[in-house]
Amino acid sequence: MMKLLRGLAMSVVLAFAAVPAADAFEFKAYDAATVQKAIASGRPVVVHVFAPWCLQCRAQEAILGRLSSDAGYDGISFYRVDYDKQKDVVKALGTPRSTLIAYDGGAEVARMSWGTSTQSVVNVLDAVK
Repeated sequence: MMKLLRGLAMSVVLAFAAVPAADAFEFKAYDAATVQKAIASGRPVVVHVFAPWCLQCRAQEAILGRLSSDAGYDGISFYRVDYDKQKDVVKALGTPRSTLIAYDGGAEVARMSWGTSTQSVVNVLDAVK
């Protein structure tokens, strides 16, 4: 009987282990028309200007990865600008790499460049939460 119960318990544990954790958000590639439409809708939007070789960008990415399972950010649309391949967007945004920009109600409400602390990233996200 104990073997059977242990087997059932192990089956339950393994079943839950196989289910991936749901992320509250994921970044989509920046497309100007899509992002402008999302901003104009008044919904919260966060844009990350990112370069894979940039240490600050990678630090921000790691922080965002840890925060991605926070359901408090479910209603935000997230977009990533490729700093190396989307120079026209970078210029239009008037921003360096390693920047997070938050929009809410159709307007920019927060911007942070170079910050690599959890709090600096959370401050931007919480501006639209």
